[in-house]
Amino acid sequence: MTESTNPSIPSTLKEYLYDSHERNGVICISVTGLVSLIAIVSLLLAKPLKSSTYNRTHLFGYLTSLLLANGMLSVATVMSFDWIVQRKVTAGLFCTVQGALKQAGNIATALWSFIIALHLFNLLFLRSSAKKYAFWATIIGGWGVVAGVVAIGPTVIQTPERGPYYGITGPWCWITDAYPEEQIFLEYFLEFISAGLSCVLFTFVLLRVRGNLLFIDGRWKFQHVPSCDSWQLAFSRDLIDTAMLRFAQSMVWFPIAYTIVLLPSGIAGFSAVSGRPVSPGVEIFTGVTYNLTGLINVLLLVTTRQLYPDTELPEFNTQRNQQATMQLMESGGVTPFTLTRSMTAETYHRERETVLALQRATSASSHGSHDSQQGQEGNGSMWTDITSSLSRQDSGSSGGSWDSQTELIPKPKETYRKYR
Repeated sequence: MTESTNPSIPSTLKEYLYDSHERNGVICISVTGLVSLIAIVSLLLAKPLKSSTYNRTHLFGYLTSLLLANGMLSVATVMSFDWIVQRKVTAGLFCTVQGALKQAGNIATALWSFIIALHLFNLLFLRSSAKKYAFWATIIGGWGVVAGVVAIGPTVIQTPERGPYYGITGPWCWITDAYPEEQIFLEYFLEFISAGLSCVLFTFVLLRVRGNLLFIDGRWKFQHVPSCDSWQLAFSRDLIDTAMLRFAQSMVWFPIAYTIVLLPSGIAGFSAVSGRPVSPGVEIFTGVTYNLTGLINVLLLVTTRQLYPDTELPEFNTQRNQQATMQLMESGGVTPFTLTRSMTAETYHRERETVLALQRATSASSHGSHDSQQGQEGNGSMWTDITSSLSRQDSGSSGGSWDSQTELIPKPKETYRKYR
């Protein structure tokens, strides 16, 4: 949410009175925060996240942390209802708590959005396994970073000359205007870094799982396939690749949504800190937009949860043979309407033809017992046909004839001799 910064307000301000327009704007922003908070609580109580849904990915813990971060931001926004009732913002413990919660929610949302993107990059791009100790180290370290950023202000940065670190900042409480560098580098800068890096990581992930970016023989290779020929990439995907693609396509909406709601707030915030205050209408719009973060993430989780891959699939880092993909790249595509028969099918086809030829020879010899001369001529003719049939099969398997391929538009059948 865009934190209003007004250089005319001293850091030691004890109260800030609302006018009618400003109070209405704070009501809109607070209602938005309340809607997001209700959505988060409803999801956690009615349809809680299940670890089995995100099996082998650690996303259960990371998404839960993201929802808690959104919840902290929503709680800080809902606290403004007290200022609405009083028609003013008053300095004190309640104001300090709101300012600390607001920064904690902003930093935590940015951090866990980036951690989710980094984890999926490691899982789907680098194809590395997710270790349990790494998960707990990330959970503890992530929340430790959030607590450290919030605590460093009043304990290390705050000075008596500049006044309290958390206090009145326009129509609510946040980092006071006496600390403009901290407003930029300990919040806005971190939020934009998170959004930017997340989008870059997900771009590489989508290129990898789609099949455009390949790692073969220790080198990265890029293959460009026009959109009209994108169906060819499906020929080089197995079940795991298909699951990874659907998985990445569902998760990419989280950084996209975060970037969309962050941009207006961040731009307005940078403008205000640099001494160019934004209009009240822009301030209300950016506040409402940013406080929809919790609601948007809940909707994404509800709508995309069924798209996650089957937990019975092998690990995403399972090694697969890339020979088919390399052949696709070298040949420039696949030939439509022709399916090459496998060696197993070719062997079965030849053995079946041999058995059928022998059966025809045996059946024909039984009919020739009444006339030995006719029988001898028939046997000789039949064995000649058997030899010719086997010769055609051998030449077909070596020369790539119609016996080694199955045409979806079949060739007219050859006329064979019939024995009755």
